[in-house]
Order: sequence, then C-alpha cells, then structure tokens
Amino acid sequence: MSSNLKSWQRTAIRNNMANYRRAQDNYAVMHKQVIELENGYKAFSLVSPPIGSPIARRRIKLIMEDNKQPGLENRDNAPASFEKRTPHVITIAVNYDCQCSCEHCSAAPYQEEVRKNNSSLTLAELKSAVEQSVDLGTTCVVLTGGEPLLFDGIYDLIKAVDKKRSVCTMFSNGEFLTKENVAQLKQAGLFGIYVSLDHSHPEQHDTNRGRPGLAEKVFQGLKRCQEAGIPTGISTFATREKLASGEMDAMMNLAKSLNVLEVFIFDVVPTGRLLDHHECTLTDEEIDQLRDFRERYNEKSEYPRIVHQTMFSSIAYPCAAEGCPAAMVQMHLRANGDVSPCDFTPYSFGNIRELPLAEIWNRMTTSDLYKGPSARCRLSKREFWNRLAEQKPA
Repeated sequence: MSSNLKSWQRTAIRNNMANYRRAQDNYAVMHKQVIELENGYKAFSLVSPPIGSPIARRRIKLIMEDNKQPGLENRDNAPASFEKRTPHVITIAVNYDCQCSCEHCSAAPYQEEVRKNNSSLTLAELKSAVEQSVDLGTTCVVLTGGEPLLFDGIYDLIKAVDKKRSVCTMFSNGEFLTKENVAQLKQAGLFGIYVSLDHSHPEQHDTNRGRPGLAEKVFQGLKRCQEAGIPTGISTFATREKLASGEMDAMMNLAKSLNVLEVFIFDVVPTGRLLDHHECTLTDEEIDQLRDFRERYNEKSEYPRIVHQTMFSSIAYPCAAEGCPAAMVQMHLRANGDVSPCDFTPYSFGNIRELPLAEIWNRMTTSDLYKGPSARCRLSKREFWNRLAEQKPA
C-alpha cells in the first residue's frame, strides 16, 4: 500500500476491502460450480466479471473509489454515503419485437408505443450508448428486449462492447438458440446467457408464453450454448403461489438437471401487464421466505447458484443492506432511448438522443426518489408509486 497515503486512508481501504470480500463471498458462494473459460479465468456468475480478470479488477477499483467517504478519518468503518455511484450494470432493451405474449410482461406498454412512433434506436445509437455506459464504469452490459435475437444488429452490438472493460450478457426467451445463432453469439464474444423459464412444467411455461413447444426449444438451446462454451443460466420469477406450492424447489431441480451455472430470480412487481395488480407484490414475510430459500440452496454445492435481484447493492456498497439496485448500481435503456433506473420502472430521466448518458445518470442518482438504499424493490411499495406519479416527466 502506497506510503503516500495517510493512515486514515489506509485504514479505510483495508476496512472497505474486508467488507467487499465478505459481501462478494456471500454473493459468489465460492464452493459452488465455476466455469473455466478459454482465457483461463473462471466465471461464477453471468452478471459479474470472471474471477481475477482485468474487468473484475476494474469493478473492484470503482467500488473502492465510490466508498471513499468525506470525514472518514474520524470513523474507522463509516457507512456508505451513496454520494458517488457507478452504473456497474446497464440493461438495454435492444428492441421490443417478441414472438411471445407473456402474462407478466413488463415491456408490453412500450411495444405498441415504439411501433406506432417508429422510435427504435439504431445500431449506431445503441453502440454509442454502450460506449458511454462503459466509460461511466459499467462492467456488465446486459442485452434484453423484446427478444434480442430478433434484432438484426445483435451480433454487431455484442462485438461493440469493449471486452477489456466489460462483459456482455443476454436475457432471451430461448426460441431462437439454433446451432447457427449460438455459433454467432460465441463468435461475437457473448459472456453468458439467461433463458427464461416461468414454470418447471413445460406445458405451463408454454401456456404462460403463448408458444406451444417453447420449453423444449429452451432445453435444446441451453445445451447448444453449453456445448459452445457460453455459460448459461435460467431467469424466472417468484410468486406467493410458487413459494407455497413447492414450485420454486421444482425449478431448482430442473435447473440442476439442465446443468446451468445460475438461476436469476425476479420478484413479481405491479408493472407492465401487471400494472393494476398491486396484490401480486410479495409481503415482507414472503421476501424473507425467498431469501431463506436462496440461502438454503446456495449452501448445496450440487445446485446452481441463486441470484436474487436485490443482491447487488450490497456488493457495490458493502456497508449497506442488501437491496434494490435501481439507480444505485444499475440503469436501464429502453429501445426508444429513454433511460430509467431499471427495466420495470415506468419513468424516464431523459433520452440519449437529447442528453449524454452521464447527465441522465447524474439526474437519476441525485433525484429525491433514489437518495439512499432501499431494502426491497422500490416498486413493491405503494408509497413509491404515489411519489412516482407526482414526478414531472424528464
């Protein structure tokens, strides 16, 4: 450690690094499976850079910089102030084209609007957004939709992500993971892919998506990705019915049989097609059940790692409670250029056709709506929805 640092600075760095390692160990669950990549690094998650890689070191450096606190010389272990934040993850809806008709779709309100106004971002605009985000500190670019494999420029966009500074991951419904498409994803440099599975029973998954035979295509697509050397995961969502019926356990058994690295679990929130269904929101007790479920399976080395959407703030801000990542460590770019704190928040802080991404990120992180951390997804709270409704459009 540099001798030019003051003693309080050295203490702060040691404390923050210790906290970061504890948080990362809890997140990474290092006894779980890792995937040896062709470059020699090891992937433990699809939304975190490989262990020991330059991208991982970049993320750690940025986290350390964000955790430097004014006045820390008087406090051995000060809590994070959240005054400086880095968008470690950006999710980008590259399009809203989709062959599915999911009952819980969060993008549905934007699909017709973008089609009607013909307002989709061009490939050049998407590339510019990716570059701006990585310049801000993003170390994981996540491509979503719609269905991203229906976007003509998807492979060029993946190639455009600076692989020295960020990984690129995709969320897909899995129908188009043909041998040819998987080969192109691999060639473009895709780091990992999550494929959606709504239910452990194929027929129920297909019914929810409105696509007979889709689940079987998902299973085959996951296998093709694994054979090509692309780390895979399942994306699913938790409801009180799934928690009560044992369906979440059945999903983990299916994930194990499919040999995926990770299961990403989202909370159901009242947005998109569920906008008027606040009753779907999990209670605090049910969220505790879900966290217990995650911890129980993450102790079992034979099962895939579980990532819950509210884990990420605690990774970037080790002194903070686990909580909502929106505007803390993450932002979302819609297919029309609007930027929001996450995929599910129906509010824009600006459009990249009008403002630099850095200015929009600053607007977002200094907003009263996102002053500090939230232990739960903000959209699970009616009070937050009321405050959101009072905001003037950016």
